[in-house]
Amino acid sequence: MAPIDKRLIEAVQAGLREGAFCFTWCRNDDLREVARRFGADPGTGVWAGPEELEDLDEEHGDDLLQLTPAGEWTLAFEPHGFQGERGEVMEALSAGGVALSVFWHGAEDNRVIYAVDGDIVTSFQLTDLSERSGGDPAALDELLGQVGLHDGLSLWERKVRILALAEMISGWALTAGWVRSPQFAVAITTPVPRALVPRAYLHPREPFLDEPEFARILADPSPATAPAVTRLVVSTIATSVGLQDHPLVQKAIRVLDQGESFPGEREALRARLHQAAEESRQAMLRQHGPTLDTAEAERLEQVSHSLYALSNALSPSPVNAAYAVADEAFRVPRLSRTDVMRLHVLKNVADRILMDDPR
Repeated sequence: MAPIDKRLIEAVQAGLREGAFCFTWCRNDDLREVARRFGADPGTGVWAGPEELEDLDEEHGDDLLQLTPAGEWTLAFEPHGFQGERGEVMEALSAGGVALSVFWHGAEDNRVIYAVDGDIVTSFQLTDLSERSGGDPAALDELLGQVGLHDGLSLWERKVRILALAEMISGWALTAGWVRSPQFAVAITTPVPRALVPRAYLHPREPFLDEPEFARILADPSPATAPAVTRLVVSTIATSVGLQDHPLVQKAIRVLDQGESFPGEREALRARLHQAAEESRQAMLRQHGPTLDTAEAERLEQVSHSLYALSNALSPSPVNAAYAVADEAFRVPRLSRTDVMRLHVLKNVADRILMDDPR
C-alpha cells in the first residue's frame, strides 16, 4: 500500500472535513461537452477564480458546476450539488469512456460510482465498502487495496483515500494549486431526466416491460396516465402480498375502477385502510414479545405497508394518488425481484408525471 501523499491532504482537507461535495472525474477533455452531459448550457459558462467562484456559489447554490481540465480527463466539482451521484448522469458522462464520482453528504448519505461506457460497473457507500452493486461489484477491489481503502478507517481517511483512488484511475494529481486555479463555472439548468427504466432492466430486457399495460404507460408518462399507474401499482401489491380477497382492497379497486357509490365513500374508505394498516402494525409489534413468530411478524409488516400504500391510491387528485401510492408501495418489504422492478419503474413514471403536472 502506497502512503497517501501529504500534498493530497493539503489540497482537499479544507473542503472535506464537514461539508457536502460531489467530485466527478470524466475521461473526456472537452469541458463544454462535459457541461452539456451534466445538463448545463456551456454558452453561459465563465472562467472564474476563487473570488468570482464565491459570488457564483451564492448565486447558483446547488446548481453550480465547476470544471477543470485534467489531462485527458475533466474534473467536475459540485460544492453543494449531487448530479454526479445520479446514475443517469454517470451513464451519460461515461458514454464512450470512463467516469468516477465521489459524493459526500455526511456519514449516512454518501456514494461512490464507477462507470464505463454507459454502464454502472460498481457502486458503494464510502462508509460501507462491504455492500457493493453494479455490473461487476468487485471491479475496483485491487485498486482499493493499493490505496488502503477499507472498512475500519476514520471518515477523514476514507475521504482522502477515495480521492487517491481517483488520482490513480485518472492519472491526474489533485494539488493545492487546483484550489486557486481558474475553473470553468456554469449552472446546471436542465438536469438529466431520470430514466423511466433503469439500464439494468434493459440488458437483458425484462419481459414485464412489454406487457400491454406497461407499454402504454411507458409510451405516455403524462398526467393523463396517472390513473393507469395507480391501478397497476394497486394490482401489483394486492397480488404480490396476497390481498386480492381482502374486503377493503376489493372496495378500493371498485372505487378506482367505477368511482364512488355515494359522496364521501372515497375518504371513508381511506380512513378504514389507514386503521387496518395500523392494526396490522400493532399486531406485528406484539409478535416481538415472548412468543416470537418471525414469519407472522414479517407477513403483518407486509400487510401493514400494503394497506397504507393502497389508502394513498384513493387521494382525490389522480396525479398525487399515483405518486403517493407508487412511493409507498416501493417500500413494501420482501417482495419478489420482479415485483420490485415493476414498482421501481412505476415509481419513476409517477415521479415524472408529478414533475410534468402543470398544476
